Amino acid sequence: MKNHNSCNLKQQCILLDSIEKDIKYKGKKIMRMNCYALIIIALLFKLFLGIQSKEKSLEHLLRNIRQITFPSMGFEKAGESYFSPDGKTLIFQAVPTGKKEYQIYSIDIQKGKPQLISTGRGACTCAFFRSDGKKIIFASSHEDPNVDENNASDVPGYQRDTNKYVWKFTPYMNIYEANPDGSERKALTQGPAYKAECAYSSDGSRIVFASNASGSMNLYTMQSDGTDIQPVTDTKNGYNGGPFFSPDDSKILYRADYEKQHYLQIYYIDNTTGQSHQLTMNGAVNWAPFWHPNGQVIVFTTSLHGHHQYELYLLNIETNVSRRLTYNASFDGLASFNRQGTQITWTSKRGPDKTCQIFVADFIMPKKLYTPKIDKDME
Repeated sequence: MKNHNSCNLKQQCILLDSIEKDIKYKGKKIMRMNCYALIIIALLFKLFLGIQSKEKSLEHLLRNIRQITFPSMGFEKAGESYFSPDGKTLIFQAVPTGKKEYQIYSIDIQKGKPQLISTGRGACTCAFFRSDGKKIIFASSHEDPNVDENNASDVPGYQRDTNKYVWKFTPYMNIYEANPDGSERKALTQGPAYKAECAYSSDGSRIVFASNASGSMNLYTMQSDGTDIQPVTDTKNGYNGGPFFSPDDSKILYRADYEKQHYLQIYYIDNTTGQSHQLTMNGAVNWAPFWHPNGQVIVFTTSLHGHHQYELYLLNIETNVSRRLTYNASFDGLASFNRQGTQITWTSKRGPDKTCQIFVADFIMPKKLYTPKIDKDME
């Protein structure tokens, strides 16, 4: 029995030693696998940071980028912002939390507290400051007789599921003028047709806008009191919209789908000759153009890199030289400049919540977009 027990004890010791070695081997193997996993995660993180760093370095024409609106302000999304003449305030449209239609707001860029400008009823779009800063215009459907019954079935604006920008031509959308805080609101247009996408001329005497009152979407101008409506375009099919007077009021910049439905391209009309000039033709959808104050360069939104990644581009309309402005793997669009051309505001999904919100940055004009000045004495 003694020898038998001794043998069993020896076997048990050998077994325990074997188990201990196996545990150490597996432990080392697990540690090695964990190390590999950590290395892979670190490499992926480094790659992610590298991509972000590359995108950031490519956006060197934009300095001091900062987000202005946030979901915490009570917005599902916000966009299409324009500077006040003194550059201190933005006017924009936003969808309040739990709602489906845009309303008009303003926000002090430094204080960051939004203020509702529109009535809160119906749908709104396209607000703009008069050059003296004493009045604003915007479009609203709050006086639609059926405004409380017309619940929006589709949310306007950028659609996450389709990666497309969709807009609705809401009935009874009319243009209103008001004080910058929304008081003393006055209707400049009436009726069931869509009348919106409005902007003042540089001296504030006229307003350019889009309307489908004729049966097709065309451009018009009117006196700032709503009188003397004059046609700018006269197309029977297709869309003309998003117009802006040039800084010297000699041209009207706009978007249209003359070649193919929804295939928007950018044009301007010479207000003296009435002749239309096409500015883009790059196989992409190009829209939301806006003038730089120098009157030679515009900024616009394009799907050149895919509908999942709208980007901002600059274009000199005299030399046809263009330059990409944003490098961001999501939506960037609907840009506008301040009066001096030193700052730019636009709509982007680059924020941490990935919703459309408003951003502001300092802007640097690239040298290659300057138009050389010719001394007339040397001609």
